[in-house]
Amino acid sequence: MRIEEYLTEVKNQIRDKKAREFVGKELQNHIEDRAEGLQKKGVDHDRAILQAVEEMGDPVSVGVNLDFIHRPRLEWRFLLYIIYISILGVGTMCLTFSAHPYGNVEYSGFVFQQLSGVLLGVIAMIIVYRLDYTILAGRSRLIAGAFLIFLTFLAIVFGVSINGARRWIKLGNMVFSTQVLFILYLPIFAGILYDYRNKGIGAIFKIFLWMIAPAFSLILYGRISLNDAMLMLISEIILFAIALNKNWYRVDKSKFLKITGIIFVTTTALSALRIASSSGYQNARFKAWLSHIGIAVNSADEKLKYMNYTNSCLDNIFLKSRFIGKSESAMESVYGLPESMADFVLAPIAATCGKAVVALIIVSLIVLAIYVFSVSVKQKNSLGSIVGFSCGIVIAIQAVSNFLIVFGLLPLAGTTLPFFSIGTGHIVVEYVLLGIVLSIYRYQDIRVENNPTIAEAA
Repeated sequence: MRIEEYLTEVKNQIRDKKAREFVGKELQNHIEDRAEGLQKKGVDHDRAILQAVEEMGDPVSVGVNLDFIHRPRLEWRFLLYIIYISILGVGTMCLTFSAHPYGNVEYSGFVFQQLSGVLLGVIAMIIVYRLDYTILAGRSRLIAGAFLIFLTFLAIVFGVSINGARRWIKLGNMVFSTQVLFILYLPIFAGILYDYRNKGIGAIFKIFLWMIAPAFSLILYGRISLNDAMLMLISEIILFAIALNKNWYRVDKSKFLKITGIIFVTTTALSALRIASSSGYQNARFKAWLSHIGIAVNSADEKLKYMNYTNSCLDNIFLKSRFIGKSESAMESVYGLPESMADFVLAPIAATCGKAVVALIIVSLIVLAIYVFSVSVKQKNSLGSIVGFSCGIVIAIQAVSNFLIVFGLLPLAGTTLPFFSIGTGHIVVEYVLLGIVLSIYRYQDIRVENNPTIAEAA
């Protein structure tokens, strides 16, 4: 049998098209290497090819075995953990909503919003899981540009202002936060980092432009949220540092890692300085945080008093909460806590369900982030690895920042606790990120790179 006939018969047994291409090239290289070895032993070329093909074995059996190896896979343990997080989120929030002081109408609304968010999120996760994440390869910049233009268009045409901030999109009776939707830019940015591999120092400048592109999009239709901008920028800097550490660009890795660290520290310091020197709400938050950690701040600003009051409520809630079960004294503080079901959701959970449940939620989200990182580290495909990291970074930063804010270790700010805070939009986005991770695992034995990047040891 000729080599072309053999390869065709083998590939006919493999269902995934991209796996066929990869397997065909691998088998052809193996046959040619074997034939070359036989020729060195004195076998003529045609006979060497035929013998090398015969040694490969029956093409149908080989193809069936390779189809089994290179087939899409579902990470059942991760899926079961997602189900656990979903049940924990819905169950905990239903118990918390039932004890909320606003009555049955609001309780029903909260439950419906949480359940609809989870249901839509699971549907979105399944759709994304079935998609091939490698669509980003070679197309990430086009996808990023289209994504930013589309969101900007939606915000300009359908944008509405809520509490003085034009960061919302209203479609019929549904309202979405544009800030939440922009989180999906991070996996696309990870694809941009991948596409600029081996492009040299010129790629660094282009990556920087893509890094700040979302900020320009946000500025076009309204005031940018400093908190969301910092979340985005910090995540992008971390992803860039990971790419640098992998030697993806023809630059001095150690030098640019130091520069990236300096940029990270400088950006954080300048943001803190801007907040401290402003005279608005952000300044009040910063001063309230200083006061809360024991640094005296002389100010009669009503905003500062409001912030101090909020921090005091949070402290009292956790102080008065029981280890397990509802605490009536803690609930009294919850009644006076503004936006208790949104930014500071851990506080009413502690008052309603107990500190043990809060600890369980914290540990569960940390384990989820670690699991996403572990899946990313094990990927043979560099694109899958960096995209997986982007999903884990979002979950980790959102969760940790929420923990620190609620416990008074960071200034008060608008934040969400993944899978627990109210809001259909952010819950759907979080499930989309999990769908991307499942897609990466699904194709990990199929989307193997033929041309690996510069060796990490270089």
